[in-house]
Amino acid sequence: VFLDQPLGSGGLARVYRGRDLRARREVAIKTLREEFQADPESRRRFRQEARMMAFASHPGLVTIYDLLEQANDSWIVMEMVPGFNLKQVVGRDGPIAPPNVVRILEQVASALDHLHQRAIIHLDIKPQNLIRTSDGSIKLIDFGLAQSEAPRQDTIGGSSFGTAAYLSPEQGSGAAVDQRTDVYALGCVAYELLTGRPPFDVPDGPDQKRLLIDKHLEAEPEPPSRVRPDLSLPAWADDVVGRALEKSPRHRYASVKDFAQAARDGLERDANPAGNDTLALPARTRSEPRIRWSRPPRVQTPDVAPDRSVEAPVAAGPSLARRAWNRGGKVARHTRPLGRTIWRLALVFAVANLILGTVILVRDGPETLVQRFLSVVPGTTTEVSVDSLNVRTGPGADNPVMTVLSLGDDVEVTGLSETDDQGRWWPVTVEQDGTTYEGWVWAEGLQPNEWTGRMSFMQGIVEGVQDGRDGIQDGIETIQNLWPF
Repeated sequence: VFLDQPLGSGGLARVYRGRDLRARREVAIKTLREEFQADPESRRRFRQEARMMAFASHPGLVTIYDLLEQANDSWIVMEMVPGFNLKQVVGRDGPIAPPNVVRILEQVASALDHLHQRAIIHLDIKPQNLIRTSDGSIKLIDFGLAQSEAPRQDTIGGSSFGTAAYLSPEQGSGAAVDQRTDVYALGCVAYELLTGRPPFDVPDGPDQKRLLIDKHLEAEPEPPSRVRPDLSLPAWADDVVGRALEKSPRHRYASVKDFAQAARDGLERDANPAGNDTLALPARTRSEPRIRWSRPPRVQTPDVAPDRSVEAPVAAGPSLARRAWNRGGKVARHTRPLGRTIWRLALVFAVANLILGTVILVRDGPETLVQRFLSVVPGTTTEVSVDSLNVRTGPGADNPVMTVLSLGDDVEVTGLSETDDQGRWWPVTVEQDGTTYEGWVWAEGLQPNEWTGRMSFMQGIVEGVQDGRDGIQDGIETIQNLWPF
């Protein structure tokens, strides 16, 4: 290891030049920074990075060779990628021409799609982590923040890491992340390659990171063509990059490949101006919000086919009451097995929970069992457990922010929580600077109360009954579609 030849340094680790004496090749060696070497959580994530990437093999991804661990430090040995990162390229040569940007997007999208197919999210896409080699190919490096898809982000010391200039809104707010998080970061990269600067720019200073995160959460970036009118950027660049930078993941491209394909389509339309002037964007069906609509009343149709002859008399059919009685009997006969199945599943679930609770009680004692049921309790006061927590007008990251709370601020939980695809949200009331706010906050930002069991148990019953009712209604409709009567 050539400790006097560092190749780079990030928030968690440093990378040095080295040489593999057995394989006789140049390598890059990554190790944790001194302040994280004694932290078990940091070392766990470091090992996770190496093991996660050991199973990924793609021309656009740096190759991991080995993981070495000692008492006080850990080392990842990986492929040495000669070249310059795209931050250096833009700083030296200026913005990149749109056709070359599209080729870069396609290469990065192919590498990221390889990760996404394995449920791995990179979470640190930025020009500094994209190396352009001498033959023009792009290599994606630095998987220190990569994690598997999960309902919540992994953190170190309770904080999310990432480069603020390319940080997605969901990373900044602590919400759930998925492959659309990488779409946003890749959109920031494309913006910078086209214009020479990131989507948001704030002055240097101690508040720079916080101000950048606020921009990603609340502000709309200026279109690339307006930032650099001297470059005469094509209209498709504004449309394609703008969609990748949507605040809500549901409104972005569903995948990085869709993003790259949209850019390619725009470029080809520019090359063939006689074609359609409107840029066709991919459908959003996979990423549209899931809304549970109330069902309209069912329209009853007659049991006999309507007579289309005006003159021919029609014999009277069964009475309305008799038809309703017959129909109800058929529904009951067809749905009776479904009801028995639901009750059996409920019994199995209850028995499984009882067994699990007994095992935990015997193995770890009653204190550990109580810890597993820590929860925020409606009607009580708790405090904020993260550095900053947004109070929104409704449950969900798509709703506007009313105010921002800080670590240790008191909040009153006023009712039962609601969930969406980004997690659980609690209704709260807070006092701030003489103003009372009533809104919703993300559950992971609140300190759990000591569990009393009553309200959490009640909410579980309410949610279980609602889900069961909806499941029964869906089951009945399925049966009616299969066996119409």
